[in-house]
Amino acid sequence: MNIKKILIFGGGAMLLVGASVGGTMFLTGAFDKAAMTPGMQAALPGEDMAKAAPLPALPEEVFYYNIQPEFIVNFYGKSRTKLMMIEMVVGTHDKKLLPIFSDHDPEIRDSLLTLLSEQDSEELKTVAGKQALRESAIERLDELVGRYYRTGRIKDVYITRLVMQ
Repeated sequence: MNIKKILIFGGGAMLLVGASVGGTMFLTGAFDKAAMTPGMQAALPGEDMAKAAPLPALPEEVFYYNIQPEFIVNFYGKSRTKLMMIEMVVGTHDKKLLPIFSDHDPEIRDSLLTLLSEQDSEELKTVAGKQALRESAIERLDELVGRYYRTGRIKDVYITRLVMQ
C-alpha cells in the first residue's frame, strides 16, 4: 500500500470520528450556550472576551509540615484507654513558616505534647473530640508561631494517624 492511500484512509477516518463527535454534541444539545459552563462559553469564537465569565481561581497552594516523630501519650485516671499514638501534620499557605517549624521543633513538640496530655481519651473517641483537638492545636501553634513570625498563618492541623489502647 502506498503512502497516498494511507493518508487518504487516515484522513477519512479522522473526518468520520470528528463528524460523529460533532453530531453527538449537536444532538445532545452540547452546543446550547445555556447548557455550557462559563469556561466553555469563554472559548466560543467571536465572543467578546470582556463579556465572558471569568474562569474560577485556582486554590491557594498549601505547604505541609509533618511533625515527626509521632507523639505517644499516656492517659491517667480511671479510663480504660491508657495510651495514645498520634501523628499530626500542619498545613499553611505561607511557605516562610516551614523553616520556623523546623527551627523551633522542640518548643512545638513540647507545646503539643502538653496539649495532648490534657485530653480526655473518651472524648477523643468521637469525631467532635478529634475536631476539638485539631482546633486547640491550631490555636496553640498559632500562638507559638506568633512569637517568631505572624499569627493567623496556620491553615489547619491534620491528624494523620491515631491509635488508642
